[in-house]
Amino acid sequence: MRRSQALAFLLLAGCVPKMGNPASLIASERLIGVRGDPAEAGPGDTVQYTSLVASPSGTVDERTLSWSLCNLRKPVAENTPVSQACLTEDLPESAQGAQVSIQTPSAACVNFGPLAPPSSSGTLRPTDPDPTGGYYQPIRLDLGAQQAIFRERLHCDLAGASLLMSQEFRARYTVNQNPTLVSLSALVGDQPVLLDALPAGQRIRLVAVWSADSAETYPVFDSASQSLVDQREALWISWFATAGAFDDSTTGRGEDDPTAWSDNSWQSPAVAGEVSLWLVLHDSRGGVDFATYTMTVAP
Repeated sequence: MRRSQALAFLLLAGCVPKMGNPASLIASERLIGVRGDPAEAGPGDTVQYTSLVASPSGTVDERTLSWSLCNLRKPVAENTPVSQACLTEDLPESAQGAQVSIQTPSAACVNFGPLAPPSSSGTLRPTDPDPTGGYYQPIRLDLGAQQAIFRERLHCDLAGASLLMSQEFRARYTVNQNPTLVSLSALVGDQPVLLDALPAGQRIRLVAVWSADSAETYPVFDSASQSLVDQREALWISWFATAGAFDDSTTGRGEDDPTAWSDNSWQSPAVAGEVSLWLVLHDSRGGVDFATYTMTVAP
């Protein structure tokens, strides 16, 4: 499976390359990844967030990065993952730095989950879950003129289920864990090559491997049949580099594919030198892992 864009991160604005550059080329400083630990949080839980900022000179420890919880519900008329007001409103800053700790709001499952929040005109409609049964707390990140939205998966109770079904769900469901990148290797044709001795001006096959337990199985409540249906996570990688050209900005495996690796073809630059490469691994429940590599292109 190959995807034209990542589905779980940076959904609305700001963290995209300038016109004319592919999404995978790092031509200026960009926020390209965020990981929350834990990957799924309940109301009141504290989450440790780690950012990944890439630049033409390598990874940046960006201490000016601003993090703001957005507790604004998305209007029904807006066809976006979160409210556009999360980008346009003046939100209070929750934290600043490359790595921060933020407490999940106690009302998160009311604002963005299956619990219907009260309003001056009555009770508002609860949020619909995504295809994985998930709900998400939006967090806005500001880095200079760049803006992006990261969504932390929420651990909320089921809506519209019987007491027995809710009890079965709690017994079977395991909160999402972040996937784990294991290794990166390179081949020219069928021959392995070292990352610090890559040939210039050639097509190189890069193979990224993740751990066998990265794709988790989890139950989803089907309200129509009032039953729990087991699903398996899909996994995909966003590829970034400071030079050269990838065939695809994103590659991965569908939920029906147990293969624990994904590959991409990269055209190495004609000029010798060091190239920074970043992998951002996503799972379909919002989990993230990332890794940074330095590759050397030989004369």
